Parts: sequence; C-alpha cells; structure tokens
Amino acid sequence: MKLKFYRDHKNWLVSSFYLKIFTVGILVIFLTGCDLSGSKKVSTTDPDSVINFVKKQIDRKKQIEEFRKKTLPRDFEEKIENYYPVIRKYSKRYGFDWRLIVMQILKESRFRENARSEKGAMGLMQIMPSTAMDLHREMDIEFIANNPRENIAAGIYHLYKQVNYFSEADRDNRIKLGLAAYNSGIGRIRDAQSVARHLKMNAQTWEAVKFCLPKLTPKDWRLHLEIWELGVPNYGYFYGFQQTIDYVEEIIHNYLLFIEMYR
Repeated sequence: MKLKFYRDHKNWLVSSFYLKIFTVGILVIFLTGCDLSGSKKVSTTDPDSVINFVKKQIDRKKQIEEFRKKTLPRDFEEKIENYYPVIRKYSKRYGFDWRLIVMQILKESRFRENARSEKGAMGLMQIMPSTAMDLHREMDIEFIANNPRENIAAGIYHLYKQVNYFSEADRDNRIKLGLAAYNSGIGRIRDAQSVARHLKMNAQTWEAVKFCLPKLTPKDWRLHLEIWELGVPNYGYFYGFQQTIDYVEEIIHNYLLFIEMYR
C-alpha cells in the first residue's frame, strides 16, 4: 500500500493539534477566569496543571516543526514514497518500527543513494565492504553497494543481527545497544559492557554502556589493568566513542519526534 505522506498528514496534524489546543484553552480560561467558588486559580508553575500541559504541547509542536524544517531534507517526501515499500517489508520481517529505520537512514546518509564515507561505507545504510560480503553470503543478495533497495534490506538485517546480541536486555535497550553496535562494531560495546560489570552497573542498559564507552581510551589505563589481563580493552582503545553516543542519541531523539508526526 502506498504511503500517503507528508502534505496530507501535515495538514491533519496541524489542524488536529490546534483543535486540541483550542479545546484545552477554553478549559484553561474557565479554570483561571472563573472564581465563583472563591478557590485559587490554577498555578502556571504546577507541573500537573492544565496551563503547564498546554505549554508543553506548544513547545513539543515547535520542536516537531523545527525538526521538519531543519533536519529533514527537501526531497524527504519523494524519498519516502520511493523506498517505503522495502523499508516497511524488511522492518516488519525483522521486528522494527519502519519509522526507526527511516531515522537511521536519515542519520547514515540523509537518503543519498551514492553516499560513501571516508572509511568506505556505502549506500543509504552505509554498509562497510567487509560487512557487505558477509551479508551477501547470508542473504543471497548481490548488489548491496549499487542497489538502494538491497542496501536497505541488508542494513535492516544487519541491525537485526546487532540487536540480537543483547537478548538479556529489555526491548528499548536492545534497540539502543544494537544501534550502537551497528555504528561502532559489537566489540566496542562488549568492552564497554565489561567496564560496566566491573563498576557494578547494569551492562544490559544503554545508559551504562554510554557511561563506559569513554573509558575505553588510554587515560583509563589503571581501570583497564583491573579488568583485562593485558591492561588493554579486548578490541583495543576506542577514540570514536562520542560519535557512537551521538549516533544513538540523535536517532532515538528524531524517532520520538517522527512517531508524533506519523502515528
């Protein structure tokens, strides 16, 4: 089924949002303006107040509009219309929300089919050549580098493999840890989990791994001596920890905005 996308949904979103605000606004006026019983007016600083609720809704709407204008590429509608069927198909097959995959593609390549990183990662899902060879054998697809749809299929399957490494984590943490492994490689996340366990943290949570990733550099050599026999993380020092942290945080942040746009 073809996705009815941006314009129609945007118009519906805007009209629905302002209808809600109007309705709640009338209630706010009633609560704050009518003092027939002599009771106090609703406090604007009360986190549970109607006024505070309206303010939060307006702020969230502004965040969504800013996201739409500054983060989404101009041809976003066209790209989604083009790739929605394959994204939907493989997201459903491997148990992902298609909107999460859209945000991952946005982060990886901004939907540029010919994107190539300095390290050689290719296509919409920025798959490394060595990973592409493994996925070619496992999925029996041939043109991961040159065919955008095969690149998407391979990327979603690769994310699925990363997520499955964290079977002991809950669903939300599995997704975040899987995204981190997709970006940095599973080895870096395993090393961070070793640090987390040594520090008596829950190694199956993204928060613990996020805290421990920066500790995989030489400045924490004393800590490494306590964990690893050779005094070095199993997969070596990791200097790209901030990129991995930003990768996960940005995708999840954008995903939460995106699902409000397209429920």
